[in-house]
Amino acid sequence: MIYVQLQNRAKLEMGQKLRLGDASKLIGPKGAEDIILPCPEEQGIWKLTALHVTQVLQASFPQEGITLMGSDVCYVHRVKALRRDPTRPFRTAAAFLILCLGGTLGLCWFHADVDMPQAQYAVYEALTGEEPRDPRMITIPYAAGVALGVAVFYALPSRKATTPLEVKLTEYQEDMEKTEARDID
Repeated sequence: MIYVQLQNRAKLEMGQKLRLGDASKLIGPKGAEDIILPCPEEQGIWKLTALHVTQVLQASFPQEGITLMGSDVCYVHRVKALRRDPTRPFRTAAAFLILCLGGTLGLCWFHADVDMPQAQYAVYEALTGEEPRDPRMITIPYAAGVALGVAVFYALPSRKATTPLEVKLTEYQEDMEKTEARDID
């Protein structure tokens, strides 16, 4: 008996052969994970179905029964060989700077639109019953609270937690794979 569980996705460099062990977890006869599966040599996303895997396994081990578990599709990403990109740190720093400046400008424009200093003064006066003597008594805790809120929302204190951004990126990748994947014939 051979038990096969296809993985959701597998990365495969150009020129590399797709082995069953690269695309699935399996329990079965020795050497089953080294069986070569058909996969085009072109760059792109390829859809490997459980039917393909079953046909190859049945041809290699006709006497064995095959049980498929889990997902019925593995998306094989055929990519170019990864090389070290010397510009990556600069591009990362530029993207970080653009995002920080954009976020800062967005907050500034929001605060200007809603007249945030006046709103903060009104909240302070409602809570304490007196006018604030120094605007920094309000703006510094507010700024620290915004920074802490962003950090907690994106789970920066705990790297083990799944963030909303990771969830959206995973959904986007799954949608992209379903849309762009081509069948392995």
